[in-house]
Amino acid sequence: MPRSVELWVGKNDDAIAPPRVRARVFEDCEGRCHRCGRLIGPADHWTLEHLIALINGGKNAEANMCLTCDWCLPVKNAEDAAIKSHGTKVRYRNLGIRQPSRLRSAGFPKAPKPHTATSPIVRKSDRQPHRSR
Repeated sequence: MPRSVELWVGKNDDAIAPPRVRARVFEDCEGRCHRCGRLIGPADHWTLEHLIALINGGKNAEANMCLTCDWCLPVKNAEDAAIKSHGTKVRYRNLGIRQPSRLRSAGFPKAPKPHTATSPIVRKSDRQPHRSR
C-alpha cells in the first residue's frame, strides 16, 4: 500500500522538523533508540537525529531521521565528528593540501659552551718524569 503522506524534506539544513514529523519518526522507530534499542518512556529524554549526519553528507529529510536516547547522543556525536575529521584529512592529503605548522616558538636556547680548565689537561703518559735531587 502506498504511503498516504509524503515524506518531509527540510528546505535547508537548518530547518527543524515539525511535531508531526517527530511523531511519525517516533512511531516508525517503535519508540526505541536506534543505537542501543532501549525503549524510550514518557519521562525519558530523546533527540530526533540524522542517521547520516549533515556534516557527513546526510540529507535533512524524514527518511534520514531516527531516535537517539540521551545516553547514546554523546557517543553518536563523537562518532560523527570523527568521521568528518577523518574524511577531511583524507581529502586534504589527496589534494596535496598541508596545514601550516603549529610550532611558533624560537626553538630551544643554544647550549652554553663547556667550561675549560685554567691550566691545560695533561695525560699521565705525556708527563715528563719527575726529577729527583
